[in-house]
Amino acid sequence: MPPRRVEWIERIKFVEREFSAVRLGVARLITDSRSDPTVLSASSLRPRDLEYAADRCEGTYLIRLFAEFETGLRLFWTSARAGEPPGRTRDLIDGISASRRIRDLDRDRVHEVREFRNALIHERLEDVQAISLPNARQHLCRFFSHLPLKW
Repeated sequence: MPPRRVEWIERIKFVEREFSAVRLGVARLITDSRSDPTVLSASSLRPRDLEYAADRCEGTYLIRLFAEFETGLRLFWTSARAGEPPGRTRDLIDGISASRRIRDLDRDRVHEVREFRNALIHERLEDVQAISLPNARQHLCRFFSHLPLKW
């Protein structure tokens, strides 16, 4: 795994680019299948499957985006503190935030992304503010920007 801050930021940005590619591909397939229903005949997909994929795509990629972020934080913790990171992601974020003197606002925004990710996973969306993938990427990359260039 990359031991450099810039590589982790790039990994997070790559997830966002992958989301954009998949979203574009699904939108194109929806358009094509509307004008030519035989486009889907070689698969078991139905038009409603494509609509469902389009509706849930951003949430799926937000979960992946946060997974990259969390993996990077856990590896940073292990390297910087020479010990096991906390089991709870909240404690991991708070511990790194305190040790690196990261602004409360930047830490709180990462917690908002974490809470939205948790709501997506556990299907409790009514209790949390939705965050777009570009905003989530921005908050996570900003937090990473406070880590040293090399670990």
